[in-house]
Amino acid sequence: MSKGIKYDNGKRRIAETIIDFKDSIEALTDVWTYGANKYAKSNWKQLDNAIDRYTNAMLRHLLAEDTNRYDDETKLLHAAHIAFNALARLHFIIEEEKEKK
Repeated sequence: MSKGIKYDNGKRRIAETIIDFKDSIEALTDVWTYGANKYAKSNWKQLDNAIDRYTNAMLRHLLAEDTNRYDDETKLLHAAHIAFNALARLHFIIEEEKEKK
């Protein structure tokens, strides 16, 4: 049997990213789940002035991490909250860029 050809060089390696960051993605998902249960699913997308608010939340968790690795309210890692807020911020920046086009 001959070997097949697949032209995928240079394409995104999504599966490897997810596999390599499995534990980190699970921690991030814990933060998302906590927020969805506390507020509502996708409530995070409904904020006014979202980039500033997620930037501030991200930095608050970054500073809080200096004295305690875990958030007092959620009992989850501040680093996971930082990651969530960074991704939420990135989401809105990408949306702004799409609107410019």
